[in-house]
Amino acid sequence: MDKFLRRKDSSSCTDDEEPSTSVTKNLKKVVKRKYDEDYIKYEFSWCGDETAPRPQCIICGDQLSNEWMVPSKLKCHLYSSHPSCANKDKQYFKRCLEQNKKQKKFMKSAVTVSEKALEASYHVAKLIARQKKPHTVGETLIKPACMEIVRLMLGPNEVKEVNKVSLSADTVKRRIHDMSSDILGTLIKKLLSAEKFALHIDETTDIKNKAQLIAIVRFVDEDFIKEHYLFCKEVPERTTGEEIFRVTDDFFKICNIQWSNCIAVCMDGAAAMTGRKKGFVSCVKQKKSDGTIYSLLHTSRSIDGQEFAGRTFEHDE
Repeated sequence: MDKFLRRKDSSSCTDDEEPSTSVTKNLKKVVKRKYDEDYIKYEFSWCGDETAPRPQCIICGDQLSNEWMVPSKLKCHLYSSHPSCANKDKQYFKRCLEQNKKQKKFMKSAVTVSEKALEASYHVAKLIARQKKPHTVGETLIKPACMEIVRLMLGPNEVKEVNKVSLSADTVKRRIHDMSSDILGTLIKKLLSAEKFALHIDETTDIKNKAQLIAIVRFVDEDFIKEHYLFCKEVPERTTGEEIFRVTDDFFKICNIQWSNCIAVCMDGAAAMTGRKKGFVSCVKQKKSDGTIYSLLHTSRSIDGQEFAGRTFEHDE
C-alpha cells in the first residue's frame, strides 16, 4: 500500500520557507567602463558623461553604448565597418579627430547669432509692428538703408556687423510672435495675482467677413488701475452669446483664469450679449458661484485705451 501513498517531496519549499538563492544575488553588477587614450588607434574617441563615457567612431560618427568600451568590440567595429582604415596608425586618427573638432566649431560659429545682432533684430521687429508696416520692409528697406549709412560714415568693415542682423519677413514674424507670447505671459501673471478684474468684450468683422472677438481686461496693478488687451479670437460659428462665451471660456481655461474673479463685464447692447437666457452675461452668471455680475453697456466701439462711453450701469443679482 505504500506505493499508493503520496509522499511529500523533500525538495519542495513551503510558503513560509525562502528559496535558497536570492534573485538579487544573480543580478550582474553594472560596470561603467572608462575611456583609454590608447583606444584612438581603433578610430574611437568618447562623448557623453565622464563617469560613463560612450565610444564614438571618428570616421562615421556612430555613438555606441558604454558596454562597447573594450578593445575587442572597438576593433570589431573598425574591421567590419571601416576595413580600409584598419592599417592606419594612431597619428592618422588624431588628425581626423582634430579635423572633426574644427568642422564642428566652424558650423557652430556659422549658425550662431551674436547677442547684439539678436537684440537688434528684436528692436527692429518691434518698430515694424508698432508702425504697422509689412514684415518685408525690414529686408527690403531698413537693412539696406542701415548698411549704406554705416558704409558711408564708419567704413566697409562695420558693414559686415550690420549684415549679421537678420531682418527677413519670416524672422520678423517670429520675433513679433515671441514678444507677443512674452507680453501675454506677463499679463496673465499680473492678472492672476490681482485676483479681481473687469472684462470688456466686443465683436467685430474683419475684411474677410469673419467674426473676431476682442477682449480687454482692467485690474489693479501696484495701486494703479491698468487696462490691457487680452486676446483677439475668431468666432468660427455663429456669433451667439453661447458661442462668444465658449471662445472666451476656452481661453480662460488655457490660462487658468477663474470666472469667479470676474466682477464686471462691459459690452454693447446686442442681444447676443444681454440676452436673459442665452446671452453672454447670462452664461457668465451661470459660471460664477454666486451668480452675480456687474454689467456696463457702452455706446462707443473704439478700443483705444480711453474710458468707455457708458450708457447704463446695472447690478444683476
